[in-house]
Amino acid sequence: MKMFSPVDFQTFQLFSPSHIAVIVLFLIICIFFLLYLKKAKLTNNKRLSSILVTIFIVSELSYQIWALSVRIWESKYFLPLQLCSFSTFFGLYLHFKRSTVIFYFFFYIGFLPPILAILTPDLLYDFPHYFFGKFFIQHMAIPISAVYLLVAKDYNLPFKSVWISFLCLNLVAIPIGGVNYLLGSNYFFLSGPPVSDTALSLFGNGWFYILQLEILALFFFHLTFVFGKGILLFTKKN
Repeated sequence: MKMFSPVDFQTFQLFSPSHIAVIVLFLIICIFFLLYLKKAKLTNNKRLSSILVTIFIVSELSYQIWALSVRIWESKYFLPLQLCSFSTFFGLYLHFKRSTVIFYFFFYIGFLPPILAILTPDLLYDFPHYFFGKFFIQHMAIPISAVYLLVAKDYNLPFKSVWISFLCLNLVAIPIGGVNYLLGSNYFFLSGPPVSDTALSLFGNGWFYILQLEILALFFFHLTFVFGKGILLFTKKN
């Protein structure tokens, strides 16, 4: 089937009709989700949690199966070491077990980064290719899950969570950088900006690129803190 072909539908363009349709759909889902949170005073919706967990598992497993089945799997591209995969795994864990530090890390890497990925995706395949659907569904589920866990599991979001998460990100980035060095890969986009046109394409290369990533991460973590507090206020959670 062409929708699973590794060579067909390689026509994705930024802000094409299919891309704009996904962005609009995501905005609609977010609006209804936030209104639901406010109205329902969500505590622990097992059905919603099961849907998000299913999306996470199917997204990661199907991606590996697809790459293997069409014989394009390479360790430098398909190891589950991208930021969205880390968000997915931590999100899965938090749906079953409570952990304040892991939640902080998940919330700060799982709220704005996937939204930015939806707006400027590192994507080759266009609709109706499998990877187009997988990419956007997974990246929609991650921030929705982050907000769900924040509200439903009654987590607090102190200012120190920004710095705890920033420290965790740097600790994780060290071994990821080592993997990139050994494999010639670009996990976490530490080796340089992606080939596709994304926000990172403006950052250049080398150590100045890494410095800009650090500054950008810290900026977005602070912005995420503001959004998180706003969500808690909107849903009347203290």
